[in-house]
Amino acid sequence: MDCEDCGSLLRSTATAPSAVQSSIVPMAEVRIEDSRYRRLLTNTLSLIPTSGLPIQSLTTIKLRKKGSLPGLVGLTRYQMQEYRTGGRYRDAPSSRHVITFYSSLMERLSDDSVVAVMAHELAHAWLNEHIGPEASMRREEDADMLAEMWGFGKELAALAEETEPISTS
Repeated sequence: MDCEDCGSLLRSTATAPSAVQSSIVPMAEVRIEDSRYRRLLTNTLSLIPTSGLPIQSLTTIKLRKKGSLPGLVGLTRYQMQEYRTGGRYRDAPSSRHVITFYSSLMERLSDDSVVAVMAHELAHAWLNEHIGPEASMRREEDADMLAEMWGFGKELAALAEETEPISTS
């Protein structure tokens, strides 16, 4: 993965106050009413480097109180519809990403750690759109590596200090 493939610069959208627009997220509806998390998301997007391919399929970023899995702080879901052309499966234009953050656990984290979670989930969305699953079997590590390439090393370190690893077995 080349760092020139990713990036962002935050731009405000006067016509859609609930939307976020940046070069990495050209347009996504934001359902985050809490001012702390909205500010941290804006900050996270503004810190991502300005070069690279955008996440065209990210449609929604939302905040919920609690997830269905213990220890879940954020989740990026990719709802994909495929069609077949020339013997290959391709994503249909209606494929989309939805990022959900869970405040019941994030409220226990420092701002740096929340930014790390946000960068990590945005990295998942970018990777899911630009690198096929067959190219990466280590999605969590890849999302952390991309977030670190974007410059979020300090925030990822803070998150590691404040949390315990979740077993993948």
